[in-house]
Amino acid sequence: MKKKDTFLSIACIILAISIIFVVFTGQSARKNISSSTPEIKITAKEITEVPSTTDKVVADTKETSTDNSNKDRFSGLKLTKDDNGLPILCYHDINPVKGTDLVLDPAKFKEQMKYLKDNGYFPITLDELYGYFKEDKGIPEKSIVITFDDGYVGTYTYAFPILKEFGFKATIFMISGSINNPAYLNVEQLKELSNYGIDIQNHFGEVSNTSKLNIDKQIDMLKKSKQTLEGFLGKTISYVAFSSSNLSEDSKKAAEQVGYKMSFNLQSNTLTLADKKDNIYNLDRLYIGNKHSLNDFIKILNTKKK
Repeated sequence: MKKKDTFLSIACIILAISIIFVVFTGQSARKNISSSTPEIKITAKEITEVPSTTDKVVADTKETSTDNSNKDRFSGLKLTKDDNGLPILCYHDINPVKGTDLVLDPAKFKEQMKYLKDNGYFPITLDELYGYFKEDKGIPEKSIVITFDDGYVGTYTYAFPILKEFGFKATIFMISGSINNPAYLNVEQLKELSNYGIDIQNHFGEVSNTSKLNIDKQIDMLKKSKQTLEGFLGKTISYVAFSSSNLSEDSKKAAEQVGYKMSFNLQSNTLTLADKKDNIYNLDRLYIGNKHSLNDFIKILNTKKK
């Protein structure tokens, strides 16, 4: 019995020594690990400031991309910043009723728009044109601008459905004093056109030979017509078109002083493309009338840079 008690006592002692050894070595190991590994603390601020892999990809894309400003509209198209010149077309009324050469038959207009579509032309907006001229942004290689002067109701009744059919952008230079008058666009039509994406801008054409007026008179008229359109549409009017073929220095200065970003002339007898060397307040447009055949239209499109 005594031998058994002695054996149990020895076993308990050995077990106790084993437990003490395990505890001691574990604490020592943890102490060594703690002393050799620095403590890492990450604050909420540091988490927000650490760029993710996605952020890096976006950053790298920004560095290598040449122009993403119109990536949605220009997706899949080859863009250029080269100063090759581009045609800015100027129409007036689109209407089957026979009149002066300003009144283009809708069938002819559709034929011309189909030619543009079939041959890879891409109608750009005036904002996109400004980005190309002044902000070094790329545009499609076969860019073109479609504009209408005066704001005849035919642009809503006949031109608008054709533009929608081909998915084309265009600009209507509206005479502010003619809004709601018979044969011209009314406010509701202008709003509908604008909401769809047809740009409405100012046409300086309330009186004939406006560019020959003195600069103070031009500034006053340009301000008032701009404010009228902005009041109707609730948007900033940034561009203006003149009816003259070569704007006077006063007209260019007046347009700039009133706050327009670009202004346009109208070439009826000469074929001149708009390019980066042009005065931004005297950009050339090409007149298209009912007298022009499809071959004439194609010739105008292929005008060489001056």
